[in-house]
Amino acid sequence: MRVVCLLIAALSATAAVAVTSATEDLTCLEGQCGDIFGDESALLQMRGAKEAQVQEHNHVHGSDHMKGVSMSWGGFKPSGSPTKADLDHAMEQFKATAPAELTFPDVLTKNANGEYELTLTEASLPTPWIGGAYMTRAYNGRIPGQTIRAKPGELLKIRLKNGLAPGPGTEACTMKDTLGFFLNPDSICQLNTTNLHVHGLHVSPEGNADNIFVTLHSGEEHLYEIQIPENHMGGTHWYHPHIHHATASQAGGGAHGVIIIEDPSGFAPRMIEDMPEMVMMLSLVNPAKEMRLEAWGLATTKGIVAEQVLWKNSAYPNWQWDFVSGFLIDEMGDVIMEGMGLPPYLAVNGQFRPKVTVTEGKWYKMRFVLAALEQLIEIREAEVEEGDGQAHCEYQLLSKDGVFLLEAPRSIDKIYLASGSRADVAVRCKCEPGLDYPWETKRPCQATWNFTASWSPMGTLRKSIELESFTDTLLTIQTNSPTEVAEEPDIQPFKVRRPCYLVDMREADVQKSNKHYVNLPQLYPMKVSVDGVGHVWGHKATPPLAQVPVGQIQEWHVVGVMYHPYHVHVNPYQIVSMRNDPWYKVGDFHDTIFPTQAGVATLRTNIDKFTGHMIAHCHILEHEDTGMMGWWNITGTEGTSYAAAKSLDPTCYEGPFPDTNFWGVY
Repeated sequence: MRVVCLLIAALSATAAVAVTSATEDLTCLEGQCGDIFGDESALLQMRGAKEAQVQEHNHVHGSDHMKGVSMSWGGFKPSGSPTKADLDHAMEQFKATAPAELTFPDVLTKNANGEYELTLTEASLPTPWIGGAYMTRAYNGRIPGQTIRAKPGELLKIRLKNGLAPGPGTEACTMKDTLGFFLNPDSICQLNTTNLHVHGLHVSPEGNADNIFVTLHSGEEHLYEIQIPENHMGGTHWYHPHIHHATASQAGGGAHGVIIIEDPSGFAPRMIEDMPEMVMMLSLVNPAKEMRLEAWGLATTKGIVAEQVLWKNSAYPNWQWDFVSGFLIDEMGDVIMEGMGLPPYLAVNGQFRPKVTVTEGKWYKMRFVLAALEQLIEIREAEVEEGDGQAHCEYQLLSKDGVFLLEAPRSIDKIYLASGSRADVAVRCKCEPGLDYPWETKRPCQATWNFTASWSPMGTLRKSIELESFTDTLLTIQTNSPTEVAEEPDIQPFKVRRPCYLVDMREADVQKSNKHYVNLPQLYPMKVSVDGVGHVWGHKATPPLAQVPVGQIQEWHVVGVMYHPYHVHVNPYQIVSMRNDPWYKVGDFHDTIFPTQAGVATLRTNIDKFTGHMIAHCHILEHEDTGMMGWWNITGTEGTSYAAAKSLDPTCYEGPFPDTNFWGVY
């Protein structure tokens, strides 16, 4: 399995490990071991108070009181926690429930001032495979949020309101700028403070645009005015909060929605333009980790664990994390009792295991987006024994991370998505003949799509160096016709005419000063380093990773992408060198990569038009929150583009898409 980033090479396996002994076991980096926990004396007082609370409880109830409070690696186990039998029963009922038809997020409409209104507020998130539901954070009370559709050249105006109550985690957001890892008590905080990031858009990172330094406290609002370039390629993107130290809790907990930049008329072949579209917003719901993050934020707020409101299960109201008593938390067993697990589950447009009805032989364009606080998923058709009533679907990849492939389509047998990734896939399903009567085909028919979610428990001893995985049903494809229908023709290979900021850069000459070595360390500290220099992003912005001139091509040799999905704002990048990977191909454009078979990648990016903060971070959002984030300082004159773009691709365009109905078949 993939080894997850660790600072702790080995820890004692006894429950006697405390903050002080953990400190002694840590590898000192940069001479800063003395500060890694912030105010260590305060932590020790917190832990002492909790130990006294446990002793008092045991004095009253007896130390072997099975449903009482006990010290463990998973924190407190209060009365009301689910048992293994409870969880098994919930999962059985969940799987026995007939699938409901998939619904799609509403398209958000503008107000009278031409603004899209988003309010971050509380919303209920059912977790039927566990039982009960959780209150979490969401836009306009919906999971996922409504879809925003915009056009190239549009001024995208979004009025964001913070409708959350004050706190938790706003009073003690004082993490020292040191190691920046998950044991630092102040690295998760200000959970009800927010802002907005338009993930994937090629827009300015400054002012009222895609500026992650905007901060909205409870009751505040802000008008984002994001100018989309006239030559912005159409594609699938998404929006989510990006407030440092709370991104995982908010974006990974339900606050996310899809942004679609529409293709100009004639941009793609008519067959692609005319395909019916399905938005597939995938939310990887991880209750164990979200419960821990919420308790973590509360602990940093109050000095002791306060009453938890969000990420509290309605069926088990006394079941919650205790940040202090456990300190090192195991999300794969000891959260409830020894030997039990609590896996994440994947929702499609807020629904679990839905049914998608399609017409046999017809192509559908499915826009996939993965919102997850960490790691990755794979989607593939379930392998079943051949028989009557089985469907088989064909999958043709059109674009990734909102950018068309250089040569489309590409036949695939699975869809791979890292946290934050997108993929537009054309899907066509057919009913297959059965074994018993191979001369006839039973209709209607269905296919099952499974997902495998992989994630790191990231928090304790025996599980911390392994990547956990969980496979189950994502959805069911159901055809709607009892008789055979005419099959639509195959998609012919095509190339779109590209805007100049997305020209193929593999043959470009790159200045030596624009070549950099980027390191995402497998081990702690949590930071992005460039050319050997990096800083953990604590509660203030770090120095820039490097100065990069606008209007030039950068080349980055990135080490560590097998452990950290590398995400960059403002400008997408192109893979120019990477070991063969089933999903990531040389020539493809991305803004997030997380290959399974290569730890090193050489990337090129066209630093186009915009100056200022080009943010780069690990898209395992807990890693970002704990410091693995930096920024490239784009210098020069705003609006400057790469002068040699047309020498690489004479057909590329800088202004609006030329309405020539251009597309080439090769």
